[in-house]
Parts: sequence; C-alpha cells; structure tokens
Amino acid sequence: MTVSNNASVLRIEQGELRWWRAGDPVARDVPSVDALPDNTVFATPSDAVRLGELDISQAERKHLRKSLPFLLEEDLIDELQTLHFVHGEGSVGAVGYGVTTREYMDAWAELLPGDWEGPWVPEALLLPVGEQELCLIVEHDSVLLRSDATLCCRVPQSLLAPLLNSLDSRPKMVSIYGHDETADLALLPTEWVGKAQWRRGGFGQALLLSNENQPVLDLRQGDYAPRLPFARWWGHWRQVAMVAAAALVLQLGADALALHRLESENPALRAAIQDSYRQANPRGAVVDPEKQLDRQLAEYQVSASGTAFTPLLSVITRTVASEQGLGISSLNFNASSGEVRLDLSADNYALIEQLRAQLQRQGLTATLETSSSRNDRVRARLRVAEGSP
Repeated sequence: MTVSNNASVLRIEQGELRWWRAGDPVARDVPSVDALPDNTVFATPSDAVRLGELDISQAERKHLRKSLPFLLEEDLIDELQTLHFVHGEGSVGAVGYGVTTREYMDAWAELLPGDWEGPWVPEALLLPVGEQELCLIVEHDSVLLRSDATLCCRVPQSLLAPLLNSLDSRPKMVSIYGHDETADLALLPTEWVGKAQWRRGGFGQALLLSNENQPVLDLRQGDYAPRLPFARWWGHWRQVAMVAAAALVLQLGADALALHRLESENPALRAAIQDSYRQANPRGAVVDPEKQLDRQLAEYQVSASGTAFTPLLSVITRTVASEQGLGISSLNFNASSGEVRLDLSADNYALIEQLRAQLQRQGLTATLETSSSRNDRVRARLRVAEGSP
C-alpha cells in the first residue's frame, strides 16, 4: 500500500494514543473517528516491530504468506504461533517483511477507536528519506531512525553511535530533527557530524517532508486484516434504516388490511359471478364461471367457415317474426359448418315455403330437410347458411 503526502498519524506516546498532523509542534488529542482525515494511519512503535527484506523468486512469492514464518524461523527466539508476520513491497527485486507479536497487535487494537479501520504502519517508515540518506528524530531518551527498509527502528540515545558505527555502508547525508542542536549532534559519531543537517522540530515537522505515495508496510494482514466497518455504516444509515423500516411496517399493515377486506368481499364477488353466469346459462354445473362462459361464447364467434352466429341469428329471427302463424320450436348452430338448423311450427306448409323463399332473398341458403303434419300444424326443419343457393 501507499500513504499520500502529509499523512495524518495516530501514535502511541507514553502509553496513550495521540494524533499528529503534518507540521504540528506537539501531538493533539484524538478526535472522533468522523473527524479523522481519510489518509490517517496508525504508527505502530518501531521498537516492537522487526523489519527486513528477502530476496526470493517470483514463484516463491505466491506462497509467501504461508512460508514466511519458516523462512525466518532460525532468526527468531519466540515461538512462531505467538508472532504475527506481514509482507509487502520492498526495494527493487526484494520483498519487505515485518514481524511483531500477537500480544502487541491485540494491545494496539484495544487503544484504537473500535470503528476506525485505517492501515497500521511502523512509525519509522513514515520518516522522509532520500537515496543514501539517514533520517533521525531525537525524542526524550530514544532516537527514531530510518535509512531504508532494513534499517527502521528506535534505539536508546546511548546506543545510537555504536549502531551507526556498525553499518556496512555510510549515508551521504544525515537529517536530524530535535530541539537542542548541540546535544542532538553530540549523539552522532564524530566523523558523522559533518554530514548532518540539524532541523528544529520533531515528528510533526518530519511528516511535512514525507515522500508522496511512498510504499509502506501495512501490519493489518492475515488474522488482523480490516473487516467491513458495519458499525460505522450503521451509525451513518441508522436513521434512514429506521425510517425505511417504519415505512415498511406501515405498508405491510396497509397491505394486510387490504387483503383482509378483499378476502371478506371475495365470497360475495364469487356469488355475484355465479349469478351472472346463471343468467346466461341456467343449466349445468358451475366449476369456473369465467372459463366456462368464455368457452361457450367462443362457440358463437366466427366459425371455421367464416360465419358469425349473431348476424345470422339476427336475419333469421327478424324474418320469422315478420311471418304470421309461424314460430321457432328450437334452434341449433354448428360452428364448424356455419349452419343453423331451425325446427319450425306453422299453420300450413305454404308458410314454410314462404319463409324459405324470404331467407333466400336475404342472401341465405335455406334447405328444407323434413316436414310433417300433426294436429292441424305443420312441423318442418330448415338448414340455413350464408350464401345464395
């Protein structure tokens, strides 16, 4: 990961969590989580984190999370299960790593705000350094220093000179931050004083020169990786969620009342449907009135022969009604053939022939199928269809 220029830093000082902004002469009290800038990081104490680099192949890097503890096992005193290992970007061709104890990680988590989920970075990695440069911050009885990814630590002031004398390579420049130039420079080996540039200030002033977007090592990996900030999200959206829940409850209540009302009205509606169906078809069982009526009405639509029953019926009934002494006993329509069969009753046979002739003048075909005489009445059956004979 990277840290943008002039990061905001949470840092432990004398057992308490303090807040640093770039350029601050002294640390501030920690504000609320909402007031912390987005680029805030937690600076873990460098005397509790061991940093270093490993030269390993690309193939080995794929399994580094599992193999790193065993690669470093011979250099460590503590049991592996008590330690926390992380890795990240190092110098060219190398992988940077960090080792600390799980006890430290748990203790730091207790100090931090519970709903803050920013990165944890060893404090020495936040110091500004250039190529072949060493950065020192003199604080109380210790010195925080950084030269590269492998030399980032905090040492007692009395051990600074021996440490610097033990280095294999010497930097070209030493930047040292403090408040007493004479005393601060006296901490360096004599031959190092000529390379030193003393600057008044401390951690806050050093942050002003932090390298923009410099790679750093985030300790929040593995079991300590950041979780989704559900608590913070709930704080932001709680009121909205409560309003939405209230609206949902009201809507569900209204829907329940509407459903109850419709269920109480349904029997009356079903009874009304059956009554309407019985008006059209008074006989037969009623199973599904809508479907039954649709099927029955379909029989009176345009037939396969192109004949519609209703216009044909209109012509037939109008013609029969115009003839005195003539009546219809029954009427049947065949949808497939488009024909109507009429059973007629007349005073005499001449009326039957007169009706047939009248229908043919209306553009219909009227065919006499049967006729008989009984009790001074003539009964006949006509087959009527569209089209002239």
